[in-house]
Amino acid sequence: MSGYPEGSALRVWEEDGVTMSVVRHSRMGHLCGYARFPRRPVAEDGYDGILTFVPVHGGITYAREDTDGSMVYGFDCSHYGDWTDSDRSGRVWEEDEVAEETRRMARGIKAAVAFEQPYLWAATPEERASVLDDYHESLGEPVDISDNFGAAIKLIGGLR
Repeated sequence: MSGYPEGSALRVWEEDGVTMSVVRHSRMGHLCGYARFPRRPVAEDGYDGILTFVPVHGGITYAREDTDGSMVYGFDCSHYGDWTDSDRSGRVWEEDEVAEETRRMARGIKAAVAFEQPYLWAATPEERASVLDDYHESLGEPVDISDNFGAAIKLIGGLR
């Protein structure tokens, strides 16, 4: 693949039918991780809905469906506490760390497929919270919104 993000990647590899890549942001210098699925794995567009709660650094911050029907999701390492042009004391993410976080994101997206319908059909915030608990339990990870602004906003808003 020569398109974005693979054409700009420092590293590209495939696992379980998903093409993953690590890219250095061209203007700001931080690393980003991307996972390209052969087709959109969930019904909802973008990264709203249950994908808001995929456990990945900072939450999913990129989603684009290509003309070939493939779907790319990504995250970036330019959040509070990360090294940026304006915060040179922040954490510097290494390429191998971003690759592992990309794998984690892809696993989370794949697992979310089984929980999307119950999440969308949940009639109350409590029912949605229960689905999210089950989803995170299936991943072996607790729900942790401390590193995901989008998830924090959804929870503050009552999971509506």
